[in-house]
Amino acid sequence: MRLTDRLLDAEQFKRRKATEDTKRKIAGWEIWECADPTFSHNYDRTVTMYVHEGAADLKFSDGTTVDLQSGDTLTVQAGASADWTISKPIKNSYAYHDTFNSAANRAAQVRWDEK
Repeated sequence: MRLTDRLLDAEQFKRRKATEDTKRKIAGWEIWECADPTFSHNYDRTVTMYVHEGAADLKFSDGTTVDLQSGDTLTVQAGASADWTISKPIKNSYAYHDTFNSAANRAAQVRWDEK
């Protein structure tokens, strides 16, 4: 499977197939597991999650839907809300963007292409 096969962008989320680099970066992220068949969640902070195992469909308040499967990353924007339908018990690593040290430092990084 090519990485672009799982590419999906919407106003409230972005889904990608995780790269090897992404898989290395999630080592310190929190783990969340759920087998509940359905639930709703309001996202008050931007969060990125990596799906280790399982499968789910999310329907966002604007009507857009996304399916998640093992190996996907999903970034959900603050202010979004979604109804989850879990078809296979799911295990995710997740991190809120306001806790990313590297994200806060990106603006200060050197732009090598401009030198």
